[in-house]
Amino acid sequence: MLYLLRFAVVLLSIVIVRSASNCSDRKFIEESLGKVHIPVAAIIVVNATDTLYEQAFGYQSLLPEHSIDIDNSIFTLASISKTFIGVAVMQLVEKNLIDLDADINLYLSEPDRKIFHPQYPSHAITLRKLLSHTASINGTISSLINFIRPDDTVFTSETALADMYFTYFSPNSSHWLPKPPDTVAFYSNEGSSLAALVVERVTKMPYDQYIKEFILKPLNIDIHKTGFRLSDFKNRKELVKHYVYAINESFLPLWNEEMPQFNITQILVKALLSFIYNIDLTL
Repeated sequence: MLYLLRFAVVLLSIVIVRSASNCSDRKFIEESLGKVHIPVAAIIVVNATDTLYEQAFGYQSLLPEHSIDIDNSIFTLASISKTFIGVAVMQLVEKNLIDLDADINLYLSEPDRKIFHPQYPSHAITLRKLLSHTASINGTISSLINFIRPDDTVFTSETALADMYFTYFSPNSSHWLPKPPDTVAFYSNEGSSLAALVVERVTKMPYDQYIKEFILKPLNIDIHKTGFRLSDFKNRKELVKHYVYAINESFLPLWNEEMPQFNITQILVKALLSFIYNIDLTL
C-alpha cells in the first residue's frame, strides 16, 4: 500500500512564472512523476541566455484537491536557498568587505564569544570552509529538528539566531566531527546558516532584506511574491504542500515521535496519483 505523509516547512519561497511553451512529451513526464509518487512538479530548463522549457504538472494539494496554479502556486526552495547565501557572500568578496579565508570570528564581532573546533582550535573556521561544507561541523537531523517551530515563532531576531549558533557550536559541544576543518566534507545546514549570519553582521542588515535588495531586485524578481516567513504571504493556501513517500505505514508513529512539530498525517495516494496523471500504478 502506498502512502504520502504530509508536512510543511517554509524557508525561502518564490512564485513560479507562466510557461510559454507546450511539451510534446508531457504524458511521459506525468507518467514518470506518478510512478515515483510525486504529486506536483515545476520544471524549467535554461541555458546561458534563454529559457528553453518551462511547465508545471500535478496538484499543489491532494487533500483538499487543488490543481497547481502556474501564476500563484508557491514552492519552498529549501536547501536551494543555500545558493543565495553563496551569492551574497561572493558579492561581499567582490566589494572587498570580507575574505573567504579569514576567521569568521573577525566578522561576527563577539569579543567574549568565539566559534572554533574544540579539538582543533588553531584551525580557523572560514567562509570558504562553511560554503564548501568542509568546516568539520557534525550537523544532524535530530539536532536540527530541535530548532523547528510552528509558524513564525523561531529566530524572530538576528540576536536570537546568533545566540543559538554560539550555543550550538560551543567548545563543549558534540556538533563537531573528530577531524580538523578542511580535511573532511560533510553537508551542513548549520554551517550555511552561519555564513548567512556573517552576511548580516558585515552588512548590518537582516539577511532576508539583503537578499531582496541586492539579489532579487537586480534580477527583476517581484519581491512581493517572495518570502522568508509564512507571514510574508497573504494567502497561505497558495503554498504547495509538502509530501514524503513512506514505503511502510509503520513509519508514521516513528516520525511523529521524532518530529512532532511537523504534525505529519497519512493519506492513501495510489488512487489519487492514478487520477492526477491518468495512469495505472502497478505495485
